Amino acid sequence: MIDYCTYCSSPNFVLNGRDKKRVQRYKCNDCGRRFCNKGIFARFRFPKEVIMDAIFLRSFPLSTRNVKRILKKLNFVVVSHKTIYNWLVKFAPRLVKIALNKPIAFTKIWHVDEKFIHVRGSKDPHAYLWIVSDSNSNIIAVHVSFERDEANARIVLQKAKDRAGFNPELLISDGLQGYKRACRKVFGRRTRHVKAHFKPVGIVHNRKLMQITNNRAERINEFPALWLHVCRGFKRLDRANLLCEFFAVNYNYFMEHP
Repeated sequence: MIDYCTYCSSPNFVLNGRDKKRVQRYKCNDCGRRFCNKGIFARFRFPKEVIMDAIFLRSFPLSTRNVKRILKKLNFVVVSHKTIYNWLVKFAPRLVKIALNKPIAFTKIWHVDEKFIHVRGSKDPHAYLWIVSDSNSNIIAVHVSFERDEANARIVLQKAKDRAGFNPELLISDGLQGYKRACRKVFGRRTRHVKAHFKPVGIVHNRKLMQITNNRAERINEFPALWLHVCRGFKRLDRANLLCEFFAVNYNYFMEHP
């Protein structure tokens, strides 16, 4: 029995006939869309268990071809690696939306760093994956861009602010000049920007002497590097952003943090 709308999660729906296979259909009075007992897995040829297994396996550093082989061995299902990729593209936004409704207690000390990734269409040899994390190694926001400048630094910092719901007390970054201006414009003057890399920088924060480095951000960058290695790059910038968001969800909720 369905308790809420598949698309908008509203409990305000009514019966709306049956299809040719006598499956009960419903219509939501809020969004106006029709759905059935199968929910978001309606009109798929494969069972929902197979689809969920494929998406879960791809959350590990496994290529879609390796996921296809595992499904064939364990579930005795023959499915194309392209189909697995299409499942991931279709359901990744829903997983990200669910994760946003389950807040994480982020700390007020944030690290930001960027790493090289391959995306077709970039003028430079590489595109850039921006990652904002807190002092507990939780990923707050990710962003993929073709440019490494202040504008994109502002985008990822604004994403982090919207996700966390507050401004950090400290923002630690490398030597990119755009971070200082982006930090001031997004967070204001109360957020202190600290430029540090591998060598510790001594500061006084909350009447305590702290040795600050950005090694935590560099350590987190190793995880997407391993996960993205099997992709061999992306063909589109929007897909790169979508799948990196999918990785951040899996990292926060399923992976053991350093």
